Amino acid sequence: MKHVYVIDDNDVVATALSDTLQRLGYSTEVYNDPLVFLQESMPVSPAVILLDMRMPSMTGVALQKRLMEIGRKTPIVFISGEWQSSEIVLGMKQGAVDFLFKPFNLEDLLTAISNALEKDKLNSHVLAEQLTLRERYNSLTAREKEVCALLAEGLLSKQIAIQLGISNATIKVHKSRILEKMQVSSLQQLALDLRQLGQH
Repeated sequence: MKHVYVIDDNDVVATALSDTLQRLGYSTEVYNDPLVFLQESMPVSPAVILLDMRMPSMTGVALQKRLMEIGRKTPIVFISGEWQSSEIVLGMKQGAVDFLFKPFNLEDLLTAISNALEKDKLNSHVLAEQLTLRERYNSLTAREKEVCALLAEGLLSKQIAIQLGISNATIKVHKSRILEKMQVSSLQQLALDLRQLGQH
């Protein structure tokens, strides 16, 4: 189910938003304090955070920055009645999907939520791909990782054999196993995968 975290110190606004979204089929969680959100909320996907910009315990952009620091990538839509252009710029630079000014209409809110949920789905897909690649790479032996790095640099089997002091035939066996374990059919794809993992 599509999930929305509503974080606003104004309980009337937060509850009204939550009730409206629940009627439209979203699951919601309401937090009137961003510090409580940090302590108690559990990440789910796909999800979006509707975040007030001005709250007593922590500003919206400060919470956004904290979420980035702990690796939580749930997309954020800022909602606020008070704002400064510098806050909007910072929020967008830090990856916010949208910024809605109170009072906003339901159509704009639903569009922003929809865009944020699409972004979260894409983030989840990319993360899953990276985890799969990491698992494949970790299945390589230490020697295979050595050969893998040199292959990705464009060295020929003969050059790798000389550099590592082993036979050309052994390098060819390693190369075959590396391609099989990494589930790629070309050295170009291998190099791309290693670059994505930060190994090349």
